[in-house]
Amino acid sequence: MDRRTFLSTAIVGSGTLSGCLSTIPSLDSDTSLPDVPTGAWTQYGADGTNSFASNVSVPSEGNLAWTSKAFTRWQPVVSNGTVYTTNFDPSNDGSAIALDAQDGTEQWRTTLNASGDNGTVVVDDRCLVAYDTELVALDPQTGERIWTEPTNGLDNWELLVADEATGTVLVASESGIEAFRATDGEKHWETDTVRQLVRAPAVYAGSVFAVGNVDGAPVLVAFSLDDGSELWRSELTSTPESAAPVATQEGVVVSEDRTLVVYDRETGDRRRELHSFGEGASGIPQTVAVADGTVFATSASGAVAVDSETGTERWRRDAPVYDPGICVGTETVIVPINDPEFAPGKKTISAFDCESGEMRWYYAFNRSPNVMTPPVLVDGAVFFTASTMDGLGALGDVPTRDS
Repeated sequence: MDRRTFLSTAIVGSGTLSGCLSTIPSLDSDTSLPDVPTGAWTQYGADGTNSFASNVSVPSEGNLAWTSKAFTRWQPVVSNGTVYTTNFDPSNDGSAIALDAQDGTEQWRTTLNASGDNGTVVVDDRCLVAYDTELVALDPQTGERIWTEPTNGLDNWELLVADEATGTVLVASESGIEAFRATDGEKHWETDTVRQLVRAPAVYAGSVFAVGNVDGAPVLVAFSLDDGSELWRSELTSTPESAAPVATQEGVVVSEDRTLVVYDRETGDRRRELHSFGEGASGIPQTVAVADGTVFATSASGAVAVDSETGTERWRRDAPVYDPGICVGTETVIVPINDPEFAPGKKTISAFDCESGEMRWYYAFNRSPNVMTPPVLVDGAVFFTASTMDGLGALGDVPTRDS
């Protein structure tokens, strides 16, 4: 499939609706972003806390700037103006790839000869890729291998987490959690206390918070980041759901029985319920993000923003969020949303005001793709992959493409 025959944009300002749907004609129409994207999104949940938030400005418009020549359908990570991704697929060479974040040109490619689930993080001047039963550290400037260590495996690409403060990398699997030092690959500790982790563990102030099963019961468990010793465990009321836990100063936010619940970081005590979703599969939270006193959550039935202390609903969008994923900037939140009132019958990547929920802009697809991985936000750009393209797309403040 030619990945450049698929997309279109419709751009909406805060006051008026405008724009048109267009087919991308060729690679020649690729446009560099106006500036080198700054800020970082170094792992699945943006950072070790799984906040899905970055202290950066969302681009003022969301037009397609460029799509990469390099194949990928895996979530990228971004640091220092470089996008790191992989092309793990049976039809490709299982490489780690670095792209220039401004124009998408390839900087380096390191063949790892692997396929299947993999995850990427950037920490301590290392680009780390976990796949099969290996964790490899690459030089972020050249792609040269620095070290390789064996692991118990990686069950899915979300289960790789890095703590920037200590340079610790956590690899989670069905059999537990392993902790490695990013600089040299030394294994700090391993625990098999909690199994069947739902999503990525969260790290905050020297503690690791993981949602999974202990002796068949659903639990939230806290471990010491230093040595892996268990600090506390709290049994949950139901089997863990899809959203990863988010660790904040106020507590650990967990999706439990279709309800957002806050647990005390120090004791594991259940503190308060914030918001309950509807019955059925459409009410299961897909992604939870926290920023500046607001909890943002998506489910198949829509997106909602609630006060992190009181649970008071600030705004909601009752249009299907067709794929997991949310990213929050300083004033704007990005959500993949389907069939909204401003783009009937279209799948979009849409930007909403964090405070009011007012739509700022949207990028509409003229076919019906799935966004393969959660969108990634840095200052001035949103990066994404979609099933109708073979590479990485970059949205930013560039002119709308003509038909």
